[in-house]
Amino acid sequence: MTEKKIIEFGATDVLDKGPFYHGTKADLQISDLLSAGFRSNYKPEIIMNHIYFTALPNGAGLAAALAPFGKAVK
Repeated sequence: MTEKKIIEFGATDVLDKGPFYHGTKADLQISDLLSAGFRSNYKPEIIMNHIYFTALPNGAGLAAALAPFGKAVK
């Protein structure tokens, strides 16, 4: 039987340095902050309490393409 190791991470430990992508049609600039509490791009009747992001550029692009409103795909 193999021994399992438990690894604990603190709140400031960086597990993945990125880059990370967020699929949106919002006109975001570098250093703009994303925050929860806005309507879903897919179901506008839902207020989101979280933010989706990915390390895959194609995943973010697909999400932006599926979003029904906004200005430019980022």
